[in-house]
Amino acid sequence: MKRIILLPVLFFLVSSAWAQAQREIALNIYGGYTFADHVDLGYYNGYSNYGYLNAGGQYGGGLEFFLNPVRSLEISYQYMGTTMSFYNYNGQTNKGADHGSMQFILLGGNNYFPTNSNVLPYGGIGLGVGLLSYDANGQGSTTYTKFAWNLRLGVKIKTASAVSIKLQAYLQSIAQGVGVGVGFGTGGAGAGVSTYSSVLQFGLGGGLCFAFGGHGQSESSQHRY
Repeated sequence: MKRIILLPVLFFLVSSAWAQAQREIALNIYGGYTFADHVDLGYYNGYSNYGYLNAGGQYGGGLEFFLNPVRSLEISYQYMGTTMSFYNYNGQTNKGADHGSMQFILLGGNNYFPTNSNVLPYGGIGLGVGLLSYDANGQGSTTYTKFAWNLRLGVKIKTASAVSIKLQAYLQSIAQGVGVGVGFGTGGAGAGVSTYSSVLQFGLGGGLCFAFGGHGQSESSQHRY
């Protein structure tokens, strides 16, 4: 509990120090739609087991620290509430116990590509932890903490104010480790099934960016990234 309380204090101190160093900071508010993922859960007694991490809305925020006008570091949090259904040869095995959620806490980098317009293409990557919660056997929610990553491509649309708009496509994954995929298991699909697959989802979204601190606040919008 103490660690949770200390996190906002830490962010405030880091942000204040960054602003005093005349570096730009952006508060990003994100929203998007993440598409379903089909997960192969292997075979048990000669039958295929599989699942779906169903589509749903995703939202969150990030604090972006600009190293220079075109490169930044970002600490972000994303939440997605969804349903997770598992199947074997008898049909769905977790009816009534399919609610779940995904959370991403990532540290990443962004690179912007300056143009002669107010539209800046960008790309980024994030690494961190993913929290996957679901009702595996109808006995209450279970949460797994795993390695997670995401990739994103998009455009940032500048305005005459300190508020910009982001439009992006993203690919995100929760896995046990680099090169070893583990996301969620079969739950009630059948005793003895121990095969796991990583969660890999594609999504589309956007956000509002509120810039503060740094020299960018006193410059014209054509110099603000």
